[in-house]
Amino acid sequence: MKMSGRLPQKQSGLDLLAVHMAGLDPEAHRARERLEDAIGPDLATLLVAALGGRSNRAPLARPLAAAAA
Repeated sequence: MKMSGRLPQKQSGLDLLAVHMAGLDPEAHRARERLEDAIGPDLATLLVAALGGRSNRAPLARPLAAAAA
């Protein structure tokens, strides 16, 4: 008898594998599209940029000490 509300590790692993395999279907919506549907395109763009280590902002100017060298 399972006492906790968690899935057994094997079932959880199988569920993750099924989600991954479904993502390989060329007819499936891409993760970015699903995110845009869930939170909107503007917020999705900001989130993807933040998670990807990129920013929509221009790079900061070099410090003056480095520019003089």
